[in-house]
Amino acid sequence: MTAKLIEIFIMEGIAILMFVFAYLIGVKGKMELIAGYNEKTASTVTDKDGLKRLITRVCVLLGFGSALMPILTYFTSGSPHGLACSIGGYGGFIVGIVGMVMLQAKDYTS
Repeated sequence: MTAKLIEIFIMEGIAILMFVFAYLIGVKGKMELIAGYNEKTASTVTDKDGLKRLITRVCVLLGFGSALMPILTYFTSGSPHGLACSIGGYGGFIVGIVGMVMLQAKDYTS
């Protein structure tokens, strides 16, 4: 199995997992799938619907980013510089999403 095929399986698996989490949290309302959310911490959440929308949005964004990453690395794999830029861009994308969650989660908790 080549490295490219391994990358596709891993990244597409992550994308599918993120879309499943988005569905379970956003549509089915399974708030217990959110890390750190349980009976003890539920009282500190001031807007449960807002938190649910935020985490669903994050899961969808991570799913799209992970699904598109193998396509991006396929087109940039011809040059080491392009491949490094695409991998760094994906890392920046993840850091941006984490920052967005950290800033917006304060709006939904006390």
